[in-house]
Amino acid sequence: MMDKLKDNMLLGIAIGALVPIVSYAILLTFLEYALEENPLRESTMQVIALFVNFPVFRTVLTKYKKDRLGRGMLLSTFVLAIWYIVHHNMLGI
Repeated sequence: MMDKLKDNMLLGIAIGALVPIVSYAILLTFLEYALEENPLRESTMQVIALFVNFPVFRTVLTKYKKDRLGRGMLLSTFVLAIWYIVHHNMLGI
């Protein structure tokens, strides 16, 4: 399936943004239905969802040799990481 994807940076940005959003939704849904009380904080679930991007990113770069797609994924991952830092006031500004 990945062989058929175009090596396009905009597509990489979309994939890099959608993978963490979908994984966060799956994680949240799973924890709500599997457990009575969610043991993870929202920020922990956001970090887990963000890190799901890295195996996908590595596969795109190494196995499929889609450099532009990988760059787009990396860009959106950085943007999401910056949003996380600012949203949780980790800069202390």
